[in-house]
Amino acid sequence: MTPNDASSDALFLRYGGTYRWLVAFTVTIGAIAMGLASSIVNVAVPAVMGAFGVGLDQAQWMSNGFLAIMSVTMLLSAWIIEVFGQRKTYIAIFIVFGVGALISSMAQSIDAMTVGRLLQGAATGVGQPLGMYSISRVFPPERRGMAIGVYGLATVLAPTFGPILGGVAIDSLSWRYLFLLPLPFCLPALLLSMIFMPTKQISWPLPRFDWIGLALILIAVFTLLSALSNGQSWGWGADAILLLFLSGFAAVAMFVIWEMRAENPLLDMSLFSDRRFALSMLAGFVFGAGLFASGYFIPVFVQTVQDYSATRAGLLLVPGGLVMMLFFPISGRMTDSIPAHIPIAAGLIIFSIGFYLMSVVDVYTAFWGLVIYTLINRVGLSLAIPSLSISALRSVPPHKLARGASSSTFFRNLGGSFGIAILTAFFQIRAGFHAEALTATQTAANGTTMSFLDAAGRLLKTHGLTEREQIAGALNHLSTTIEAQANILSYQDTFLMISLVALLAAGPAWMIGRGQRND
Repeated sequence: MTPNDASSDALFLRYGGTYRWLVAFTVTIGAIAMGLASSIVNVAVPAVMGAFGVGLDQAQWMSNGFLAIMSVTMLLSAWIIEVFGQRKTYIAIFIVFGVGALISSMAQSIDAMTVGRLLQGAATGVGQPLGMYSISRVFPPERRGMAIGVYGLATVLAPTFGPILGGVAIDSLSWRYLFLLPLPFCLPALLLSMIFMPTKQISWPLPRFDWIGLALILIAVFTLLSALSNGQSWGWGADAILLLFLSGFAAVAMFVIWEMRAENPLLDMSLFSDRRFALSMLAGFVFGAGLFASGYFIPVFVQTVQDYSATRAGLLLVPGGLVMMLFFPISGRMTDSIPAHIPIAAGLIIFSIGFYLMSVVDVYTAFWGLVIYTLINRVGLSLAIPSLSISALRSVPPHKLARGASSSTFFRNLGGSFGIAILTAFFQIRAGFHAEALTATQTAANGTTMSFLDAAGRLLKTHGLTEREQIAGALNHLSTTIEAQANILSYQDTFLMISLVALLAAGPAWMIGRGQRND
């Protein structure tokens, strides 16, 4: 064995039995960095909107752009690992991830920040499957459970505590430092990978890859997201928006047709001929939308409506994350003893109830009330997500398990990206509707309005303003109040919409069990 030999067998000889845990430790540190990056920005949305003077439609790209590119690059991860090996891939991942973090932290525009977030999302999309792959390679099946459990704990802990760490960074320093928080985990992960990850020589010719399928899904995802994010500002009937929608749906259709004929497809469309698998993917998409959209909208709501600090907004999400950590293993055991469609449907209904309760929140809702509502919807997610994965894989032939697992993760993350985009568009539409409706009632015949203007005018008079300045100031205050009330009503509508979609999805989720009984 030469000193430079870094094959798996050579590394086992060099480090002995502890080598397995050295690899697990390496990928777990990396998972913490990527987990922080995926959730930490949600508490920064109001600060970024203020810094760059943008609306929620543009600020959402920090989250849904990250999720979208992460979903797509997950489909690319197996090919990259096969070609470049674990060490080269891992090193490249954290170089790209670190560059993305630096670009985001130093960005002078929302577009530059989006580029940085896309780089981080692309690195995370390749890195998450690589972590599981690396653990599976060094641990035998009978010893794999504990290592995967430790790795899985890190992937849950990081998003749980990411928002509060981000909140502390924003309140104590600046929102720019938030993007640097994962870097202390990136550096040791990078250095450890250079020591403990096995390497391989690039072999020629390179294995085949579905580059056409990758291009089509990228076009589909980003044209549709662009249409959704710009629809309100450009006008939903604008030629550019219609063209984006048509291009996006055309790319989706071409992607499906191509994948049905491709020799090495990104998505194995034959899996969707099984009804249980197809319904599981649909339910997973809905749950992904609910999981990521709730983690996005709740911090924005409490900061913009209830004037929470970023730290307090992050703290609000911590109990829900802890509940998910507690219920995940319970849900997994339940699926071993009862049909998977029961906890899936029950989880959707509980999730729906949590958001139905949130549909009445306003500026006076107490912190612990919001915590309880969040806990309820997180219990629903915890019941359903493990059961969804198990149900989907039960209907997949053994030789296609890897493709089935990849599809399940892809649809859940893609659901998160589109959930944020669709609900942001819905929020903006409802905000415009409520603002117009409230403005229409502000007439001289409205006694409440006239009393409001009179009280505001008297208050301004005590500050020595002229009568003309009093009238202008009172009208401005009325306009601000109308806008604030319209936003509250729009958040309530958005939470109610999440509730209704989850409730409607419970029907298809329950149908998963029909196939099981008929098998």
